[in-house]
Amino acid sequence: PATDERRPAPSLPEDMLIVLPVRNMVLFPGVILPVAIKRDKTVAGAQEAVRAEAKVGFLLQKDSGTEDPGFDDLHRIGTAASIVRYITAPDGTHHLVCQGERRFRVLDAVGGFPYLVARVEYLSDSGAAHAEVEARTLHLKQKAMEAISLLPQAPAELANSVQAIESPATLADTIASFLDVKPADKQELLEVTDLRERLERVSTLLTRRVEVLRLSRQIEQQTKDAIDDRQREIVLREQLRQI
Repeated sequence: PATDERRPAPSLPEDMLIVLPVRNMVLFPGVILPVAIKRDKTVAGAQEAVRAEAKVGFLLQKDSGTEDPGFDDLHRIGTAASIVRYITAPDGTHHLVCQGERRFRVLDAVGGFPYLVARVEYLSDSGAAHAEVEARTLHLKQKAMEAISLLPQAPAELANSVQAIESPATLADTIASFLDVKPADKQELLEVTDLRERLERVSTLLTRRVEVLRLSRQIEQQTKDAIDDRQREIVLREQLRQI
């Protein structure tokens, strides 16, 4: 009788992760994001993770220009994620849809693989039981609703999904993920494990964004009013000329 020749390759132990370096993206726990990859080593690591049904760890490069980064070129703290989908586009780019799960810190590089592998420790949030956490969570949620109301193309379900988030950590990470700030700023937020401090930092950044959105809305309205006045003037002149 035919026997099945395929044997599962040994999977990595729990404290080791295949690491995928990324240039301009920070994935947060609880967030689902598409990631485009094309470097050979990164593609090999992602394909092995899919084959072995293993998690991957995303680490941001310190300099986005580095072509073949080693661990010295990467931040030490990142997010472990599951690959939900793997798609190869006609142009040869590989696209992953990943779900962030938890923060980790690199302890050591592990050699002997054709992609990056690290021994890691997983990081937990601290300060979750503090009395201020609830108040800061409420404040952040209110600011988020204000920001969404100022966004012209925001889908209605965005407000509903933010309202539905109950976990303070998930709320902070979700909003941090969507903030229009530089990857280096997002990396700083990712590295904050004290929940009170993270909620406060995300609130501060979001408050700034709300101010910018409010100002740009005002400028837009003033410009529109000025154009309307000018249009009226032109129409009146034309009417007077015809009279």
